[in-house]
Amino acid sequence: MTATTAGELAAKLGLIYSGDPSRVIGGAASLEDAATDHLAFVGSPKYFAAGVASLAGTVVAPPEYTAPDGQTVLQSPQPRAHFARALALIFPQPTLIPGIHPTATIDPSAQIDPTAEIGPCVFIGPETRIGARTRILHAASIGGSAVVGDDCLVHPRATVYDRVSIGSSCVLHSGCVIGADGFGFEFSGGRFQKVPQVGTVDIGDDVEIGANSCIDRAALGTTVIGDGTKLDNMVHIAHNCRIGKHVVIAAQTGLAGGVTIGDYAIVGGQVGVGDKARIESRAVIGSGAGILTSKIVRAGEPVWGTPARPLRQYLSQLATLSRLSKRKGGA
Repeated sequence: MTATTAGELAAKLGLIYSGDPSRVIGGAASLEDAATDHLAFVGSPKYFAAGVASLAGTVVAPPEYTAPDGQTVLQSPQPRAHFARALALIFPQPTLIPGIHPTATIDPSAQIDPTAEIGPCVFIGPETRIGARTRILHAASIGGSAVVGDDCLVHPRATVYDRVSIGSSCVLHSGCVIGADGFGFEFSGGRFQKVPQVGTVDIGDDVEIGANSCIDRAALGTTVIGDGTKLDNMVHIAHNCRIGKHVVIAAQTGLAGGVTIGDYAIVGGQVGVGDKARIESRAVIGSGAGILTSKIVRAGEPVWGTPARPLRQYLSQLATLSRLSKRKGGA
């Protein structure tokens, strides 16, 4: 953790403040749990009362927030976003230590930028390229002819298969698997025969892949994850999916083969998406929804339920079922 003051933090974030700029920030916490040396945030007027009641010595809050005596305020039009930036400043990543640990296994043909950090027991295959300032932590595995761009962070025991391409400023969390075979089998001669998965995976810049998530290689061609997309833990992306830019997918969601998702779409947790479904840009899919095979989800009103349908329709149907249930119970 890096010690700072409210005034120093305001300057780094480009925010104006009210209150004592010399107040020391010794950590961060929620409004309910904060102590006088903690930074917290007030997200909206809904939480103004909680902010006033909080012991937090410094808060990031909207300009219209009125602080109690003794509380320093960093005024922000987007408190949560500025609070996130503040956390990165207060709790910086460990210092990069360039070099290759003596227990790492590196193929002689691999190209490792001299500013990269390769940790203990890491494996890097032939003809693979590792970019500048990238950190690959202990026991991670990077296959042959793969590319990992600049400023990436590969956490322990993450696995990248052969011929996968990963852009710059990406984060791969522990246990994620990038480039495993897609689920391709053909029933012939009374049994299932494997269809070789000879495609690859292409991940853009500033992508984050959660722990134990899997992104399968294409049967032919490429499985694509666009710039800025964020996948939660335990997300499965099947072969030949194409995910656009700045898409957010929450935990335990599974996409079948050939699904496309447009830019800026939001997909809730535990969503199931059938083969070759298409989710348009900026569409919103509620948690637990089921998208049928080849279904098109249009941008606009959020969809919910199984099969997924517009939220208003889904809620109306729930209300109708509730009324029918009450009538039946009273009969």
